[in-house]
Amino acid sequence: MQLKTLCLGLLEMGDATGYDIKQMFERSLNHFHAASYGSIYPALKQLEQEGHVRSRLETGGHHPGKRLFSLTEQGHAHFIESLTGTEPDENIRSEFLVLMFFSHLLETAVLEQKLDRMEARYNNKLEILGPLLDQKHTAGIRFTIEFGISVMTAKRDFIRKHRDKLLSDHKEPPHSKALPVEKQR
Repeated sequence: MQLKTLCLGLLEMGDATGYDIKQMFERSLNHFHAASYGSIYPALKQLEQEGHVRSRLETGGHHPGKRLFSLTEQGHAHFIESLTGTEPDENIRSEFLVLMFFSHLLETAVLEQKLDRMEARYNNKLEILGPLLDQKHTAGIRFTIEFGISVMTAKRDFIRKHRDKLLSDHKEPPHSKALPVEKQR
């Protein structure tokens, strides 16, 4: 699903600034979708040009001096159409798994450090998701939070279970030989 479509979905929950949308990604969606300010603001601008959202400069209230985005009826209809037409699928892109795939080329100390960092990342995500269960959510939002907790727990536990075997089987890569320096002509 495109970021623009996700922004529409978040605006279904109420008016928001680009900062608010970024915070929603970090708190509630980061276990299955990431977004940066550099991608959120252009998406909102394009949605506004398409008539799916409108914006106004907030002069008081919670966001003085900030641009507040609202979903239009056209945006709501487009979002529902996108949801209905979305085929359930997952696309996994994992730099961690790339590192593990080629771990035979890493020094053991580096490999161990990568495992530590990934386990810490999963723990951090669990610390963010856990308290969300104490809040009132729609059934679908609660499902995604519980799904995220289950997946992050399984990933963390997989590292813990297989770490010692991976490290004990790991062999230090041969030291690379420096390539000869070309002679200047």
